[in-house]
Amino acid sequence: MNISDLHKLTQEIIDAIANKQPLLAKTNIAKTQELIDQLTDSTTNNEELVELSKYQTLITLLNNKLK
Repeated sequence: MNISDLHKLTQEIIDAIANKQPLLAKTNIAKTQELIDQLTDSTTNNEELVELSKYQTLITLLNNKLK
């Protein structure tokens, strides 16, 4: 998996929230957080780390919105 997969999963979370499907959103949040962790562990590129950090912040905000 890569950053484009991360983008797709993030969009699915946003769509699920918009369509009032919180269980789907929470499932995708868990998958996305796992993917972010995997990508963070496997990259040494600073630009990718910054991009992953942005996604992590967005996922955290989306997760808080569901609470």
